[in-house]
Amino acid sequence: MGKGKVLKIYDSHAVFENLESNGSFLLVTQSKDSGMREFSKKSKEQIPSDMGANPQILPFETIFGFYDLLSGSYVALVIESEPYINNSAINIRKAKKVLIVPLFRQARPLSDVKQADEDRYLKLLNLGFDEHNFYFSYTSEITLTQQRLAKISQRQANDPLWSKADLRFFWNRDLIEELVVIHADEWIVPFMSAYIEMRSDVVIEEGITVSILFISRRSRFRQGCRFIKRGIDDNGHVANFAEAEQILLFPDGRISSFVQIRGSIPVKWQSPVHMRYEPLVYIEQDRTKSVECAYKHFSELTEKYGDDSGAATILMINLVDNKKDQGRLGVEYKEVTDQLRGKVRNANLVYEWFDFHHETKQKGQWRNLSKLVVNPKVAEAFKDMKFFSKMPNGTVTSWQRGTIRTNCMDNLDRTNVVQTLFARRSLILQLGLAQRLEMNGAHILETPWKAFETIFKTMWTNNANAMSMGYTGTGALKADFTKTGKRTIKGMINDGVNSCKRYYINNFTDGVKQDAIDLLIGKYRPNPLGPSPFSTRTSQQSLSNNFTKIFVLIIIIFTTLLLLLPPIAPFVASDEADILERNIRHLQTQFALSMVIASVIVAYMTYKIVKKGSKVGELMVLHPELCPESLPPGRA
Repeated sequence: MGKGKVLKIYDSHAVFENLESNGSFLLVTQSKDSGMREFSKKSKEQIPSDMGANPQILPFETIFGFYDLLSGSYVALVIESEPYINNSAINIRKAKKVLIVPLFRQARPLSDVKQADEDRYLKLLNLGFDEHNFYFSYTSEITLTQQRLAKISQRQANDPLWSKADLRFFWNRDLIEELVVIHADEWIVPFMSAYIEMRSDVVIEEGITVSILFISRRSRFRQGCRFIKRGIDDNGHVANFAEAEQILLFPDGRISSFVQIRGSIPVKWQSPVHMRYEPLVYIEQDRTKSVECAYKHFSELTEKYGDDSGAATILMINLVDNKKDQGRLGVEYKEVTDQLRGKVRNANLVYEWFDFHHETKQKGQWRNLSKLVVNPKVAEAFKDMKFFSKMPNGTVTSWQRGTIRTNCMDNLDRTNVVQTLFARRSLILQLGLAQRLEMNGAHILETPWKAFETIFKTMWTNNANAMSMGYTGTGALKADFTKTGKRTIKGMINDGVNSCKRYYINNFTDGVKQDAIDLLIGKYRPNPLGPSPFSTRTSQQSLSNNFTKIFVLIIIIFTTLLLLLPPIAPFVASDEADILERNIRHLQTQFALSMVIASVIVAYMTYKIVKKGSKVGELMVLHPELCPESLPPGRA
């Protein structure tokens, strides 16, 4: 299934036909005012014959979703995909090309202003698809972990594929609601934004070979960019939430997996950009709100990651600094979890604060990371958690009891390093080799299996970069340690380059990217009768205008200094040639001095903006326009 579908576009009708399922049709009819549409399932005989002639015909593979823009309805179609994973355990395809087209030829007429907005919306949608890797499957429940698949009852086994999908990772769920209503099950395909990698026939040592399937699923809830989406929302969803599943496929048909998660600190907090390199952190003063939201969050984690009895140990590993804004945030996190301990049903909440930067700040101290893994509280929780495993006949031999929830400020660089340590630890257990290796502090940063280590570290490095690209727009920091087990000069230089890139992206382009995400997942719905949500400036225009103002300011400062600065020393000329030479020398000196003073003034202003932030910085950055979050008190 997948190919052999066509869309026929008429003036006020659209017909989707599945050529592979003996004439299955989906009819969409436009209302008279072009503002509404009606979906219905039809047989070939039920398709109206008076829809018009010469329809536009588009072959496609599957439907991503439907959008209502200012001129009418659009549909996003996957017109090209490729097999990505195809084995006995799972089948996954990757969307390569998505086409956004009007659903009807007859569109609502627009004014010039509205047409400009329509063009902006289409650019944002295309940007949204370009920024994400979307995966889907016609036969496998790819949004579910192996453990959750094993929990599906016999009664649920025959339900439509989409109805069993995890809503957190079902990115197009809100875009196909009309198909759900009419039970058009064969036309509904869940799409997931993720990082997926498969390595077959990985040799651990002589006689032990496995295939490793790695899936990092990104949640659509509270989805967005680094400094725009932080903390937790009223529904208990946290920013930058991702579920990483490491699956081992054994030659005899056995399957085992270990699941970890990452996500923003689950309290109410923000850190909006205003040109400061490290934006200030604003924490909700009413802790009751954070506790209520965190309760929902941990209740959901317990339900999703509990064992067959529903019980779960949620090991919270907090990696933020124990000072300044990060320290205040870490204290708030601990206070919230302390209030929840014993109140979340079936949950054993274990909190550990490990100051990553403090422990690894000195050269050669990265091995201090072992202290976290062998910490008695952490080691006991990890041992109690175990992993999931099932036999070829489907019999479950081990259930994972909970999960490890790791965070730093962005839940990227430090988080990925620590998740790698626990993934390696679990893999040793999954392979049944714990008795042969020392597990009391050894083999945390590496195993004796050199070939395996190369593959394992590469997979986790690739995951780090993919997760970082989605949230910050650059590759991960500290990726050299994940890949090689040590910090390198090249890695530190790359970190510096990526940090500079992040600064630019976070301040000047993330606002537009956030708008693209909100439109893509259906969080924002354009209103044909409402005012334009867009300001008159684009991100490039804003940046260009502000840099032009800065350049003009530099010229003014320079010219003023050139005119007003007194000579370095008086001079007396003996003839005209001497006067000319001395004037030229004087002009050169004044020019150089003016340049130096102007540069110092500009450098100081830049330092103040980057280090402290300012009202000028607030005017220069680009915030999202479609679904802007309210800024903290005291912010413009």
